[in-house]
Amino acid sequence: MILKKFDYKTLNNLEITASMNDKLNQIYELKGRLSATSMTYKEALDHLVNVAKVQSTDASNRIEGIYTSNTRLKQLVHQKISPRNRSEAEIAGYRDVLALIHEQYAYIPINNSSILTLHKRLFSYTNSTWGGQFKDSDNQIITEYADGRQEVRFQPPAAYLTPKLVQELCINYNLAVDQQTFAPLILLGAFIFDFVSIHPFRDGNGRMSRLLMLLTMYQAQLNVGKYISLENLIEKTKRSYYEVLKQSSLNWQNNQNDYAPFLDYFLDVILQAYRNLNDRLNLVQDKPVSATDLILTTLTQELKPLSRSELTALIPQYSDITIKRALSELKKSQRIKLIGKGRSSKYILKN
Repeated sequence: MILKKFDYKTLNNLEITASMNDKLNQIYELKGRLSATSMTYKEALDHLVNVAKVQSTDASNRIEGIYTSNTRLKQLVHQKISPRNRSEAEIAGYRDVLALIHEQYAYIPINNSSILTLHKRLFSYTNSTWGGQFKDSDNQIITEYADGRQEVRFQPPAAYLTPKLVQELCINYNLAVDQQTFAPLILLGAFIFDFVSIHPFRDGNGRMSRLLMLLTMYQAQLNVGKYISLENLIEKTKRSYYEVLKQSSLNWQNNQNDYAPFLDYFLDVILQAYRNLNDRLNLVQDKPVSATDLILTTLTQELKPLSRSELTALIPQYSDITIKRALSELKKSQRIKLIGKGRSSKYILKN
């Protein structure tokens, strides 16, 4: 039997493609530009943090089929209500771990102990007895499609190997970060992929991988996920996400997998997040415009129906209450109309 190894010196002789290099250069260029002006937009950034918290908590759980109403979601994220069922208990757990990472990322080492502690907190509102424990039985990685089909994408290592594999992964990742064997985004992207492939827990593996993605990014001074929900971007490209996981999983057990498909997708997500943040702050920089005018402009430019929460995220200089009021005014004046009901309701321009 071939023992799984984590070669973070070469990442299985990974070749950084021209496309990956181009994305890395664009990411760091945008990061530098935004870092230089961050204090100018403190109010807008604070607003984006609140929007991203809700979107991240919603999207990361929604990927796993866990959700509640928009109203209760916001109330849970802002700790105004208590969970009333299993889904809301898991949402509350994600909220708490996300907040911990936002505030304490510099003091959370990448090791088994930290990972188990975060997992325990993730399930702290449920009656689960296995929160904070590695899996005690073998599992499978199953992809669920929108049409209900299921596909076994990957067979993770046996349960008894899990503690040692996670430990080896953390050791090799931390060593590679110290030695700077690759750009930080390449290393942490590979780390997240390997973590998902080990699938160390009975439940919560996807959510833990996305939380660890934010943690390792913050530690690498890449904090775009604080303002733009990376989980939301992943949820919107879920089919591609599963496809690249499948591609990069081939021959993983034999130490011959190709990290490139997953890393190329991962860099796409990060680049899109930085572009979105740049666009949001450019709106703030421009001449002040009323909320109603910005809503009309945004609906025109986006070329698709948008929900109130999406408009709030796209227009950072105005609060959710102001956006709600402006939408009501525009609807009354018959310049926009509402389509759909409940969670699926969205606004479009009226012809």
